[in-house]
Amino acid sequence: MKKIRFISRALMAVALVLTTNIASAQIAGHNVLLVHGFQFGDLSSKPSDSEVFNRDLISDFWLQRAEGKLNWSSAERVEGKISQQILEQAKNYSRQGTCANGCIIVLHSTGDQVIRHFLANQDAWMASAGLQPLNIIATLDFGGAGGGTDFADLAVNIVADQSVPQVVKSTIGAFLGLDLSSTNYDDLGVVQDLTYAGARSLSSQPNDIPRLRFSGSGGNTNPLKLLLSGHSDGVVPASSSCGAASPAAINSCSNSVGYNGQQTAKNGPLGLFHNHFPVLMSKHYDHGGLKEDAHRGTVTYVQNNFNAGVQVDFSTYTNKVPWWQFWRETGTFQYLTGSDNQSMSALVYNTLNY
Repeated sequence: MKKIRFISRALMAVALVLTTNIASAQIAGHNVLLVHGFQFGDLSSKPSDSEVFNRDLISDFWLQRAEGKLNWSSAERVEGKISQQILEQAKNYSRQGTCANGCIIVLHSTGDQVIRHFLANQDAWMASAGLQPLNIIATLDFGGAGGGTDFADLAVNIVADQSVPQVVKSTIGAFLGLDLSSTNYDDLGVVQDLTYAGARSLSSQPNDIPRLRFSGSGGNTNPLKLLLSGHSDGVVPASSSCGAASPAAINSCSNSVGYNGQQTAKNGPLGLFHNHFPVLMSKHYDHGGLKEDAHRGTVTYVQNNFNAGVQVDFSTYTNKVPWWQFWRETGTFQYLTGSDNQSMSALVYNTLNY
């Protein structure tokens, strides 16, 4: 009898753990789907569909909080094989009812461009398959590259014009993991969709799904950052990660707050893509760091206290540094409470998962 009671208690404990894990794989009661960013290795070693579908990317932090993934290959094009890969996985989630209560998509980098095209077309695609479209409540876009990046323009221009100086050719080639001296357009895969013109012409029509943007301007040790227009996270310019309607070089997601949190006039976006909401930004986070649970420094906000599919309500405070403390940045700064010891990803999850 004691043995039976022990086994019963053990099973109840396991059930409790499983229930807790399932509950933690949501944001505000909605299941989470992940869409990863650009994978450099795909260009030099093209993965099979099976390899693509089975890999775990983005970060351990978000993988532990997700119900599923929408993976894709960087060796392909958004309007081609990438869309087929995304649709194949989405159909499975539709059959399983994964998003019956709504899903929130968490994405990084080029995943912004990939999912924008899917969201613009999924109604028709799913109808053709006899399935219900995924009920997407909102997307959380970390370092979104949907507005394009200078790196893509440079790579495409090098392939088109081999007279480009060798130093530029070698630098961009090393960044992509390709020998651009012998590369053709097909070798660039999704890079072709990340030029400013290409990115901003692909599925840019308005839709009703809120896109919450999280941007960084770190990565200052990356010398390639000098090749990017305006402020950037070392890979993606602010015009893209902020969701700006224009690719013009900007130095903030706001016209009145800097990446460092200082309340001052800035060269921010003149306008935003429809339903794009720049929410958080920080001068301390580089492109990869935005999606990791690793504290890099303080975080400020652009838009707060609003509802866009989920309730955005970050706790904030201001700090005034007097002019005579010349060894510091002076002025009035606005920060998120807890950003002195929590990562940006953790702040987002802990706040939105009300």
